[in-house]
Amino acid sequence: MKKFAFLLMAVAIMAGSCGYIGGKRVRGNGNWKTEERSVSSFDAVEAHGAIDVYVSQGASSSVKIEADENLQNYIEVFVSGSKLVVRNKSGYNLKPTNDMRVHVTAPLYKKIDVSGACDIVGQTKLTNAEPIELEVSGAGKIEMDINAPKVAVSMSGAGNVKLSGETKDFDVDLSGASDAKCFDLKSENTKVEISGAGDAEVFASVQLDARVSGAGSVKYKGNAASVNQKVSGAGSVKKVE
Repeated sequence: MKKFAFLLMAVAIMAGSCGYIGGKRVRGNGNWKTEERSVSSFDAVEAHGAIDVYVSQGASSSVKIEADENLQNYIEVFVSGSKLVVRNKSGYNLKPTNDMRVHVTAPLYKKIDVSGACDIVGQTKLTNAEPIELEVSGAGKIEMDINAPKVAVSMSGAGNVKLSGETKDFDVDLSGASDAKCFDLKSENTKVEISGAGDAEVFASVQLDARVSGAGSVKYKGNAASVNQKVSGAGSVKKVE
């Protein structure tokens, strides 16, 4: 019941942040088109609205958009600093005939930020020599295979993150009704902090630090020699096989 209440609240947040509720309606004409956009180099991605973003790692930065031909001009893609921004043009309610997709390639990703109802899917394994941050607000979703020295996840609303791969340090911060499904991200040292009704599934081979307030839960795998936990409310921390 508590998680349902958090979900309702998160949907309200999403409605305000998606950018596709309200505004002038523009329907796709059914002429599906793939368009390449010219962009400068970037090492971070920020996505808004209801666009699916497919992330790949490659030798150079590039962006390709799949959408109805008449909707292409309503999808904004630009680089601000070192960050690639992907969003619907403000004031327009896009109605595509299929799922709009943005294909993104870069040599390195330091941060990926999602808001609204975006889905970000890793098309290739991301191998970083530097830490990577993942942020989700609203009902966004990130699914990736990552190999990096540190992975940090921050979520609010009703988002979902599913990760696999390897890291030395893994930090998870959840609020609202977010879910982090990360049993397959093999981490040595894992820190989890949950407020609200979020659920985290993590792995720790050396140390686990878990703090839960509200109705959240932490399930963990791995043979961590050190497990520190602090739980208040109806939350829980539990090892599973």
